[in-house]
Parts: sequence; C-alpha cells; structure tokens
Amino acid sequence: MKKTPIKFLICCMYLLSKLSLCKVQYIGRFVGRICLKYDKRTVRDIDTNLSLCFPEKSQQERERIRNARLEYLGQIAFELSHIWVKDSQLLLSYLQPTYDNHIFEAALKSDEGVIFLFPHLGNWEMMSCYLSQFRTPTLMYSPQKKSKELDAFICDARRRVGANLAPANIKGITQIIKSLKQGGLVGILPDQVPQDGGGVYCPFYNHQAYTMTLAHRLAKKTHAKVFIGAAFGAEAGFKVLAEPIGEAFYDDDLEVSAKILNKSIESLISRHPEQYQWEYKRFKKQQDNQRFYAKMKC
Repeated sequence: MKKTPIKFLICCMYLLSKLSLCKVQYIGRFVGRICLKYDKRTVRDIDTNLSLCFPEKSQQERERIRNARLEYLGQIAFELSHIWVKDSQLLLSYLQPTYDNHIFEAALKSDEGVIFLFPHLGNWEMMSCYLSQFRTPTLMYSPQKKSKELDAFICDARRRVGANLAPANIKGITQIIKSLKQGGLVGILPDQVPQDGGGVYCPFYNHQAYTMTLAHRLAKKTHAKVFIGAAFGAEAGFKVLAEPIGEAFYDDDLEVSAKILNKSIESLISRHPEQYQWEYKRFKKQQDNQRFYAKMKC
C-alpha cells in the first residue's frame, strides 16, 4: 500500500473515534450492507463456505446469514476506530457481562500458564483489552508486510492496551514457550490455515480442513491450560465468552486434538454465525488438491 492512503485511513479512524461506539457500529453496518455486496470476490467466498458448512439450510437461509455477515464485516471494520484509538479504560467499559467466565478468570489468578484460543469470530481485536485486565497477554501476530506504517500503528494500538506481541515465526514461538513456562498468558487465533507441517487434516463442518496443531504442541510442552472463546459484538459493546476446551484437546493424537478444536469453534459459531469470517478460504488446502474456490475472472 502507498503511504498516503494509509495516512488517510488512520486519519479517518481518529475522526470516527469522536463518535459514540453505537453510531460507529450503525455506520459500519450501513457501509457493509450497501458497499460490500458489490465486492463479488467476498460475496462469492462467503457463499461458497456457507454452502459447504450448512448444506442443510435453504438458499434463502444462507443468503440471510451472508447479508448479515456483510453488515457485520462493515461494523467490525468501523469499530477499529475505537479499539485501535481509544484508551484501555474506555474500551473496558464496552465489555458487557453476560457469560459466566469464572473458571477462566480463576485460572488466570493461578500460577499456571494459560493459552486462550479466540477464532476469527466477533471482534477478536477486543480480546487483548479483555485479557489485559488479568495478566499481560502475549499475542501471536503476523506483521503487515505491505505497509510498515500500518503495522506500526496496529502494533502500538495492541501494546497500548497492555499486550506483548510475538511474531508468527520461530522467534515468536520461543517467546511464547518462555512466557507459558513462567506462568504467562498467551493468545492465539487457531482457525487460519497453517504452513505445511504445522497442522493435520480433520473435519470442520464435515469437510476436511488443514487445522493448526501449534496450540496443542504448546500445551503439551508447557502443561498450560487451554481455553477458547470470543468477543461477540453487541449493541454498543461486546460480550466475551471464555470456556475450557474439551479434555480431548490434550490427547496425544494430533487428529483427536484438532477434531475437538474444530468442534469447539463450530459450537462458538453456532451462537452468532453471522459474526464468523466466512470470507476466509478455510478449505483452500486439500489432501486431494480439490479446489472449492474458483478463481475470479479479471
């Protein structure tokens, strides 16, 4: 990306941050509803994933989820004007107590290492703020390679709310292992397609998906406790759910562990399916090289 558009984007975020979160959410939903429906690539990929994952639903039902997703996609983009700009104390006021997270919060008060898995569901950028209430979290991230200016802006925003950042490479993994062995808290997004050798194939909505095994390996190596959850979007705020992952996650068999991970993600999605990132090509890597996502013609 060129420097001028990035500076303009950051400037827009600061301007939008002057509005209330409720108004920003409304504008975001409007933009998503009106503008994103013309993004043929995004619409196509959402429709493909919904067809694969919800074959039992009618075309009309899947279209309702897709349209709601487009609205929510606009909403979370505009919410970043608050999450990446506002101070942490104000962001904490956006958290609305709904779910009983006492097991997770009790684990954070212990001396044990804790791994928190939050898939691309709801507004995952709010998780660093929520987690920082209890411990300084170490979050794995992938740098914005196309723009050093945007990368610096995002990293500063995440550190501002109290998070440490670990790059998604060997150096970052070493940093995470050290933190967990010292009783630290680590946050990982578990639903991206990993690099070759970093996952196993197992079902996700009854289709084979190459699934990350990093969290399992970290838990086995450091004896950390693993939880999973999401910051679901709500009116003028967020509702965080954090619950223990199933015991089968700790099984020595990587496929057994990956299966319970995907089932846990499915369970979270079922609460608010429109808030999951269906635009991501989750099934792009297949053992038989099958292609679910057709290339767009220029």
